[in-house]
Amino acid sequence: MIRYESMSDDQLVHLYASGTNEAFDTLLLRYDAYVHTTIRYWVNDEDLVEDIFQDTFIKVMLTIRQGRYTAEGKFRSWLGRIVHNLVMDHFRRQRTHGQELSIEGASSEELLQTIQLPSPEAIAEERLIHSECVGELSYGMSQLSAEQREVVRLRYWEEKSFKEIAEATGVSINTALGRMRYALQHLRRYVHQ
Repeated sequence: MIRYESMSDDQLVHLYASGTNEAFDTLLLRYDAYVHTTIRYWVNDEDLVEDIFQDTFIKVMLTIRQGRYTAEGKFRSWLGRIVHNLVMDHFRRQRTHGQELSIEGASSEELLQTIQLPSPEAIAEERLIHSECVGELSYGMSQLSAEQREVVRLRYWEEKSFKEIAEATGVSINTALGRMRYALQHLRRYVHQ
């Protein structure tokens, strides 16, 4: 029996990149508390914390499977940057909706100045990767149950919070989170196998 818990982050990333989903599950468990704590440092709304947590590990999952993560023994730092960027993206979206926010005395304007915009080359690469993934994702979506497809659609196409998803589908937040978790587990099978 393979003991994933005793493996390094880089070993787990390599295994997951080659198709071992259990390796990703181990990374998820290993960094669950770290990611939640980091998000809660910036965000007080528990529903939003869970949304950003899910988005973080989806980004990690896709980046590894697309071969864009370079293992250099710095997985935790890389993960922390993803969390930070997603939190800042949230505040930027709120600002574009006309809401001024501040965190620990810093205005949203000051926070936005810390965000680096991607280069044109990075944007072109993202578009290419996106187009390659669309077919795989479309097939993966067709393999999900109707309930799981609905949660994914509401979360990623309509950008609803898990609280809003729960209300729209008439289930508890935990059920909505569970459906998303199972949907992501199924989708992992179809993204860059």
